[in-house]
Amino acid sequence: MPWDTDFLGFPVARLAAAGLAPAELAAAMAAARHAGFRLVYVVAVPADAPVPAAMQQAGAQLFDRKATFAMSLLAPGAGGAPAAAVGTATEYTPQLESLAWQSGEYSRFRLDARFALHVFKDLYSRWLRSSLAGTIARRVLVWRDAAGTEQGLLTLGEKNNRADIGLLAVDARARGQRVGQALVAAAVAQASDWGYQELQVVTQRDNEPACRFYEKCGFALAHEEHIYHWWL
Repeated sequence: MPWDTDFLGFPVARLAAAGLAPAELAAAMAAARHAGFRLVYVVAVPADAPVPAAMQQAGAQLFDRKATFAMSLLAPGAGGAPAAAVGTATEYTPQLESLAWQSGEYSRFRLDARFALHVFKDLYSRWLRSSLAGTIARRVLVWRDAAGTEQGLLTLGEKNNRADIGLLAVDARARGQRVGQALVAAAVAQASDWGYQELQVVTQRDNEPACRFYEKCGFALAHEEHIYHWWL
């Protein structure tokens, strides 16, 4: 994985373990070990019975039960009406960076203690800046309070022919005010205007509040995969 290798400063690989028989998985792991990687992301699906035992034996740890939720944009009234307080952003601010960090509370790069804390922060800061620059997002939506301070953030791009929510966060001080619902409604409206038929968002199954929130907004679970970190 060239980007991860460059960002982390050591060789990183991805091992697609879905559907592999035990012997095939063992051979793939042996090849990864022989290739000199320092970290391997082993990606599987919940139905892959051989994977958990093989990961435990290898000392790998499950850090992400990655859940993709999707919503049809063809349903009447999908998302509801966006709030007037939702606008856009193109410039970096420290508050937006704080929101980006808050969005990654359950990130595997934050949960894995083998990574220094700055790795997680640097990653999400880059994600924010690339989104603001239009590199990995088409639009950055923000919810501002009466003083003009950004209290909510949502980045909107595209993946797999679907509109895709990247970062989504509401400042801890503004939660319970339907800020998240307003941002999602704005994302639905924007994605529909762009002509997309579906909107997706990826979160962690262990982030139960986020999963409940997306289901409340009209999303349904479309896919789940498990990501292990195997340090060598």
